[in-house]
Amino acid sequence: MNTWKRTAFIAALACSATSLVACSKSPPDAPQVQRKVAAPVVQMGSRSMAAFAHVPGTVTAHQQVQLSSRLSGYIRAMSVRDGQAVKAGQLLFEVDPTNVLGQVQQAQAGLAEAESALTDARSNYYRFKALYAQQAIPEKQWDQVKSTYAMAQARVAAARGGVSTAQSQLRYARVRAPFSGIITRKFMQNGDLASPGQPILALADTSRLEVQCSVSGTLYRSLHIGQKIAVIADGKSISATVLDLVGAADAMTHTHMVKLGLPADSTLQAGDYVRVEVPVTRRQAMVVPVAALLDRAGIPGVFVVDARGIARYRMVRPGQRTPEGMEILSGLSTGETVVVGNLAAVNNGDHIEPVGIIHG
Repeated sequence: MNTWKRTAFIAALACSATSLVACSKSPPDAPQVQRKVAAPVVQMGSRSMAAFAHVPGTVTAHQQVQLSSRLSGYIRAMSVRDGQAVKAGQLLFEVDPTNVLGQVQQAQAGLAEAESALTDARSNYYRFKALYAQQAIPEKQWDQVKSTYAMAQARVAAARGGVSTAQSQLRYARVRAPFSGIITRKFMQNGDLASPGQPILALADTSRLEVQCSVSGTLYRSLHIGQKIAVIADGKSISATVLDLVGAADAMTHTHMVKLGLPADSTLQAGDYVRVEVPVTRRQAMVVPVAALLDRAGIPGVFVVDARGIARYRMVRPGQRTPEGMEILSGLSTGETVVVGNLAAVNNGDHIEPVGIIHG
């Protein structure tokens, strides 16, 4: 085969191959059918919301006291420990009453002496009274006898008061719990020398807790007794009640002390740190139901339905959670429609058939 014929043959084969390839191509794919999903939707609108100032606060016991002794002496019989629960009237510790016992004995001896003198004075009183009635003694002598008897009676009364005082001091040697609570701190131990006014134990009634915080004058004037205020602890909101408002401001910080009562089931403990939400004014904001907010690969967002009814996942920036739902700071506009239900069945690009439109 000559060169020309070989070239023509190869060209014919190439054309045949091209034609086969062209014939073997399948027709273009048909457009996919769009999924339709029925879901409730809400039309976004702005609403009036309260704005808050966040103030740091501390949980404290409603009733707490530092216990000390009114006597000087060595501590003994202290068996309580830190964190121990005690009952009202329970013996907490004793102070060695040796000195007080001596005072009691001295007072009792003084009383016995005064009573002996009173017995003699009483005997003289009745004897000289009879003599004076018979005019056997002058009036001046009778007056002296009456004065001596009255003074003896006064000395006995004073001696009895001394005994009572000494015995009452003896009662202070045994210190008991003034109310039921928890021992929060031990300042001293057995064998330590106690002195009047020196703290020995700290006791707190943890059955009733409150929050103490300091607020500015502007916030103080916006509060009133009995008002409900949210307290935030570990991301949870607890409803507290305003108990006390201290009208006098602190001279250094110019703030007012506010005390809030906590519910019995708050699960907080004395010493916990919290944030107090004090309402200050109202503002306009957009809020979506909490169930409408999704998290896709760590990106918070919602499904927005466009004018053709197609759901598109859109990233949003959520704000604070409110009783009405989750505040949206950016990513949505007034009038847009958001899917709020049956979200497990919704995918990006689905056609949404609204089963109910709620105006937010």
